[in-house]
Amino acid sequence: MVDFWCQKWKLPLLLCLTGLLQWDLCSGQIQVQIQKGPLYRMKGYPISISCNVTGFTGPSKQDFEFILKKQNMELNMISTSDPNFAYGMFSDRIRKKEIYIERLSGSSVILWIKALQENDAGDLLCATLHTGGEYFGDYGAESKLNVIADTLEASYSASPSQSLSEGDPLQLECQVSSQTCQHSHLSVTWFLHGEDDENPRPIITLDKDLTVKPGAGFEDRYRAGLISMDKVEDTTYRLKMPQVQQSDQGKFFCKAIEWIQDPDRSWTQIAHKTTKACDVEIKRIESNLAVVMLMNDAVTEGDALHVSCSVSGFKGPLSVSWQHKKALRAFFSDVVSLTHEGVMKDVGARYQSRNVQTFHSPAGSFTLQLGVSSISDSGEYKCIVSEWTVQSNGEMKAITQSQQKAITVKSVESLMAVSLTSRTTIVPIDSPVQLLCRVRGPKVSLALRWMFQPHNSAAQINIVSISHTGEMEWRADQRNYQLNIQAQPGDTRFTLMVPRASKQQEGQYQCQVDAYQKDVQKAFKNSNLLAVIVNKPDSKMSLLSPTSRLETTVDTDAKLECSVMKTTTNTSRFTVTWMFGSQVLLTMDLDAVVKFGPAAGLEMDQRIRLEIRQKQNFQLTIQQVRTSDSGQYHCEVEEWLQDPLGDWYSLKKMSVSTELVVKEKASYFKMNKADTQLKVEEGKQVKLKCSVEGIGSDPTLRYSLTWMFNQYQSTTSALLTYSHDGLLKYKSFDSELVGRLHFSTPEVGVFNLTIHRSIQEDRGHYYCEVQQYQLDCKGQWSRKARDKSGFTNVTVQLIENKLQVNKEEKSLTITNLQAGFTIDCVIKSRSSDKSLFEVTWSRGLINERPVIIFNASRDGTLHSAIDDKELVFGRPSAMRYKLTVPNVNPTDTGLYHCQVVEWIQTAANKWRSIGQDMSGKISVHVDTEEQQKNFSFTMDKKDNNLDIKEGEQFDLECSLNIEKDDPTHHYSLRWVFNRPGSTSGIPLLSYSHDGRLQYHSGNQDRLRFSRPNSDTFHLAVLNSDKADSGSYQCRVEQYQHDCNGQWKPMARAQSGTTTVTVRSIERKLRVQKDNQMLNITNHQTSFTIDCVIDSQSSDTSVFEVTWFKVQEEGPLTMFSARHDGTLHSAIPDKNLLFGRPLATHYKLTVLQISPTDMGQYYCQVEEWLLTSNTWKKLASDKSGELSIYVHTEESKLHVQKNNRMINITNDQTSFTIDCVIDSQSSDASVFEVTWFKVQEDGPLTMFSARHDGTLHSAIPDKNLLFGRPLATHYKLTVLQISPTDIGQYYCQVEEWLLTANTWKKLASDKSGELSIYVHTEGDSEKQTDPLGTALGVTIPLICFLVLVIILLLIKDHKRNSELKKKKECLWAENNPLTPLPEGTCVAEDHS
Repeated sequence: MVDFWCQKWKLPLLLCLTGLLQWDLCSGQIQVQIQKGPLYRMKGYPISISCNVTGFTGPSKQDFEFILKKQNMELNMISTSDPNFAYGMFSDRIRKKEIYIERLSGSSVILWIKALQENDAGDLLCATLHTGGEYFGDYGAESKLNVIADTLEASYSASPSQSLSEGDPLQLECQVSSQTCQHSHLSVTWFLHGEDDENPRPIITLDKDLTVKPGAGFEDRYRAGLISMDKVEDTTYRLKMPQVQQSDQGKFFCKAIEWIQDPDRSWTQIAHKTTKACDVEIKRIESNLAVVMLMNDAVTEGDALHVSCSVSGFKGPLSVSWQHKKALRAFFSDVVSLTHEGVMKDVGARYQSRNVQTFHSPAGSFTLQLGVSSISDSGEYKCIVSEWTVQSNGEMKAITQSQQKAITVKSVESLMAVSLTSRTTIVPIDSPVQLLCRVRGPKVSLALRWMFQPHNSAAQINIVSISHTGEMEWRADQRNYQLNIQAQPGDTRFTLMVPRASKQQEGQYQCQVDAYQKDVQKAFKNSNLLAVIVNKPDSKMSLLSPTSRLETTVDTDAKLECSVMKTTTNTSRFTVTWMFGSQVLLTMDLDAVVKFGPAAGLEMDQRIRLEIRQKQNFQLTIQQVRTSDSGQYHCEVEEWLQDPLGDWYSLKKMSVSTELVVKEKASYFKMNKADTQLKVEEGKQVKLKCSVEGIGSDPTLRYSLTWMFNQYQSTTSALLTYSHDGLLKYKSFDSELVGRLHFSTPEVGVFNLTIHRSIQEDRGHYYCEVQQYQLDCKGQWSRKARDKSGFTNVTVQLIENKLQVNKEEKSLTITNLQAGFTIDCVIKSRSSDKSLFEVTWSRGLINERPVIIFNASRDGTLHSAIDDKELVFGRPSAMRYKLTVPNVNPTDTGLYHCQVVEWIQTAANKWRSIGQDMSGKISVHVDTEEQQKNFSFTMDKKDNNLDIKEGEQFDLECSLNIEKDDPTHHYSLRWVFNRPGSTSGIPLLSYSHDGRLQYHSGNQDRLRFSRPNSDTFHLAVLNSDKADSGSYQCRVEQYQHDCNGQWKPMARAQSGTTTVTVRSIERKLRVQKDNQMLNITNHQTSFTIDCVIDSQSSDTSVFEVTWFKVQEEGPLTMFSARHDGTLHSAIPDKNLLFGRPLATHYKLTVLQISPTDMGQYYCQVEEWLLTSNTWKKLASDKSGELSIYVHTEESKLHVQKNNRMINITNDQTSFTIDCVIDSQSSDASVFEVTWFKVQEDGPLTMFSARHDGTLHSAIPDKNLLFGRPLATHYKLTVLQISPTDIGQYYCQVEEWLLTANTWKKLASDKSGELSIYVHTEGDSEKQTDPLGTALGVTIPLICFLVLVIILLLIKDHKRNSELKKKKECLWAENNPLTPLPEGTCVAEDHS
């Protein structure tokens, strides 16, 4: 079919179908693949069959099953998931590990059968199990397995032993055949098992593809024709060795292997056989030939290696072969040979490019020489010497002797030792430090680096580098160090001197040594780390404060002093910090620069200043002090000295304290402290007054006021604040109350507060707090005094209930012909003119609870509970309501009354019930032409009780006892609910005789009505709530269909009462409260806040979890997992990851950590339950706190920033841009280095060595060479220089760290610039002319200046000798190390 489509639609359609197939396979299709069959394997031999699956979803580890299918039978063989999967015929073999599964990965396995049996043949099915998602794909694959008989035979029938002499020929034959029906190939190998061999050695092999391969150690003899293998006829394989050697003594045998090609084109071994062995003895020919090896036991790497072999007792010509092996159990390999004719040949493969030679001296000694030895040359060397004689047949015959000996090539690194010592490791500042680095070892060229690791740093700094060619490069300031090198017979000594040590030079020192031979690095050695400690001098500073307590009054200036009485040196400097309590007020640094701290604020920094008096006296002045300035003031002084490098270092901190007490000036105002009582009626105004006594006539005085309210049985809250500058602010603790407040101040010191439309919640204690402020001459307000008034106890009296309804009772007897009857509801009196009424009419029978039939609510809405009748509502006047029942029938018989509830709207926009009253009852009896004569049904009158938990479902049932089943009888039903203490029932639902079902309550979503049979009605109430507590009853009416097609009511009955009690669920919510602390660094990528729920109140409840971060102004909401399943992040710019590994385990992971994440975290859990279609919060609990401390690791990345300039000509072929990293932030970090060239429009990227190891050139047409000689040394070489290469170059280094499988960039730094100037030959010629011009102008000018200087010297010579002596003394003072001539000046103190 495929061929047909290819012929018709050719290649395009085939490509399209292939793409669709690949897309389908990549879209989640399961695909199981087993090793392609048919497979042919021999009985009794092992087999392995691979199987894998792709395209699956779910866990990464898949399970496999292997099933053997035979003639409509499926036999379970083995499974990775079920140990009892196998049938009995396989279980014993599985238990003995003869059949097992080897897992290569989660989706790939191999089935192993150690010994095939005939009954293992069949179709082998590999199947995988479904792990998730839709069933899509192939879950199994088959491969046919055929088990064939073993027909391979191998035999050796010649003599079991042979005795030969050295040089004799050896010929052995073995017979190999196979009768396998399938196409197979054979391979045959001859083996030799010598006396000293641990394992047999292959001599020669005829492979399955008819190629001949010599074994290891026999290659040279095979190439020389001294070993061969022939196939004679079909089954005979012949081994030929024309000249045996002493090393050939041992057991010879051959091994045959049968191979078959599988459908996947691979060759597989299916059988093997080994023949009996032939024991071959090699006799040594009597000869005086003797060989003795002469060599050193050890040589040093890089030196020439000489191995000598002394030969004696020979008569004929000699030849030699040199062999070498590295390890004890390894085979010898050829090095080089020298024939008896003096020709050197057969150089081994490892020595083709080496300087290897062998010599033969006339005295009979042979010498092997390797020009430059390496570590790999260690091992045993064998010298094989052959003496050649001519036999009678003219052929040459050799007598061979050999000897072997071991030699060790020692590496330069193993012979080197580096040590670092010093006698001055603990010194004071400004003292010398001398470090001695001794290098012992062979005489090689040495390169050395002095490294320094500062105190509290993890990075080493290169001080100076000395190359193995003698070049020296200072990386640190050379003025701070001295270097000395001494080469002695036993070692080389490098001395580093620090003339004047400073704290910057405190740390660990190390010398790093490289050994070179002929410009090739051979070894790298580090010395021990040597710590140098530089101590500070002891501080002698002392402080003094004139007074420990200072008292003053407001609006005056306070002066606080702090004096340094004694210093360590005359050059000491000081930093001063004044603190107010625990907060910094101001600081002064070493340069006397003053900075204000948090305690100064935006206002206080205008009133404070710091003065330095008498050099070491620090005075803090606070102008116009206030009472808020009272407190403890601390003066903290730190002494600083300067070290030899010019850096300032601190010695000691000392502090003194002064208490400042600021007192108010006398004030004479006061408040009325008397408590008063105030009673108001609900809805009336509450008028409060607060007045200040003793105000006086001072115009600079103002008052601020706060009205306080202590609500009945509650806490005290502020209602409003009126400030001295006229600002009026209402507090928002109760927005409804704020809307009813009215504040006024008719005169200075009088404050009125009015509360409109009072309600019950307004009762409580009211008082005011007043503060007096005074305006000073600078326009600043300062508080002078404060006081508060007495309490005003406000009581709000409720409106008295005066509701009264007419209670006259009536009795009506009516017939069917009447149009109806009216039930009046007359209100005689009411409690308030502003009240509204809600009127409800109910109907009942004797000994039966009434049921609501109609309701007129206070908002004017009307609701009828009778579906089959139109009730007529009327309200002739404000105090009279009426309800008319039309079209009377017998079911209207009963007792009727109305219930009136009086409501009033409070100021809080809430309705309150003032009272309720019920009218008298009207008894209505309906006489019909045909009275109900026969009652054909009854109901169960038994009362029941149900006790359930909140949220559970409860069921109600109503059953009819029908004496005679009449198809003309239908039934209507009404279920009624009575709350505890209620006089009227509430209809829940009605079911009419004509099949109409109507729900009357607002909870119809929770009601489930059913009628399982004709005489049973069922009602289920879902998600119960406490409001469902009460009594339930069903009322049934019987209707009959007459001959005129009319339905007539025949009878009615009611069931017993079912009393339901819904109990609240016990609150059992508990969240784990363990407090935890986590210290992390900014290298880490995340932390997790766990929220574990230990117990819950109900199995059907759900949770709402919110995570918070603790802050001073209140907890900050971070994330919410709400009870409806929605997730909400309150910090959109923060990467938060939500998880719920268990039903009671929530977790929130904070990703991309920064120092701002430091703080305390916790979670709040709310438990919710669905009751009456409403979510109800059962309980709430809070977890313990997780304290997070984020330690920011400062970047320590530093790149050498030395600017350099190189002048090159076009004769030079290249220049190099070095990028050296002095220090790094972490030992585990890696670097990304990019080289740039400076240009006007921005830097040009040249080359990048990225942190993932890849290299990228941004200038493809430029020949750039990248190098990295050290881990912290990168270099880029620009080849084929042209004039366009002139410019500035630099490198940019980024430091990266792998954390949590994510690369994070720690830091970035830039190197100094390398300036390149390219000069051509034309440039050199052009530079000659400007120089000549400059010399023509400069030489006359120099002559003129010399003449002027000579005239000045002559004039100066005339001065007196005393002045000359003074000059000589001054010269001596400036050059104190140079001795003065005797008598030139008197010794003076120049300090």
